[in-house]
Amino acid sequence: MILQLLNYKNYLELVLKSAGLCVFEVDLEKQTYLGFVNAEAIYGVSGEKILQDVRSFAALDPELYMEKVSNYFVHPTDAGVVADAFEKVLSGEQAIYDARMRTAPGDYVWCRVHATPYQKEDGSVNMIGVVSNVSNLYEHILDAREKSMRDLFTGLYNKTSFDILCRECLCSQPKPCYALAIIDLDDFKNINDTFGHAAGDRVLLDVSKQLQKHFLQQTLIGRFGGDEFILLIPFSKLCYLEKTFNDFLQDSVGSYPVTKSIGYVVVPDGLCKYETLLEQADQALYVAKKTKNCIQRYEQI
Repeated sequence: MILQLLNYKNYLELVLKSAGLCVFEVDLEKQTYLGFVNAEAIYGVSGEKILQDVRSFAALDPELYMEKVSNYFVHPTDAGVVADAFEKVLSGEQAIYDARMRTAPGDYVWCRVHATPYQKEDGSVNMIGVVSNVSNLYEHILDAREKSMRDLFTGLYNKTSFDILCRECLCSQPKPCYALAIIDLDDFKNINDTFGHAAGDRVLLDVSKQLQKHFLQQTLIGRFGGDEFILLIPFSKLCYLEKTFNDFLQDSVGSYPVTKSIGYVVVPDGLCKYETLLEQADQALYVAKKTKNCIQRYEQI
């Protein structure tokens, strides 16, 4: 019988290693971890090492103990997700949740945990957890999300994602000095009509690269549609911002006779609506387009 159990244990460990899974058990009444199988697959250290580390928190008061254990295993942002899952298991239900688990090097990996309560012969309830690494899944999700936010042709943010990200930046605290700018290529239709649409495409790509070259990495850059681009630009001094605009205007676009017009508004302190700023930048651009190849600030209209 003992030999059969040992063989079964070895077989179970082999299956878990092949599947890259970790299994753990928790005493729900005492809220202490009892053991891990194949912990190396997720945490990068043995189950014995984990138990040794966690037991060192045993002398702490219950609230601090739970905080220490949570920080040991889980990214702080995901602590609430794990706490909710434990509450669900304590009520007798299975819980399935995703959280970032801490590995031995101090990094975090996305994991999916299936936590199931089971009743022992003495009537007490323990929990069995099965942990799988789902980092690849999250990488695919994030990659797909990033691609959905981009303009397929230029690789800049599309209008919808720019709107969302811009609103988030404007609501952030503390908020740096920002300017919202709309840039339009003057008489772009003439480029298409004179040199062909392939040339027009090259111009759009070149201008997209120029925007990324001239403006800070923290600048949000989007394609607003057609030959219009929109930017949310952090800046320290207005004179530096104006110089960047001028440098961008003077940067030629290959051998094509392309000029650019810029309308922008400095974001005021305090609350401000994105729609209002957009309208003001658009009004400034309208004035700039009358002259062409120039910069117009809304506050100076």
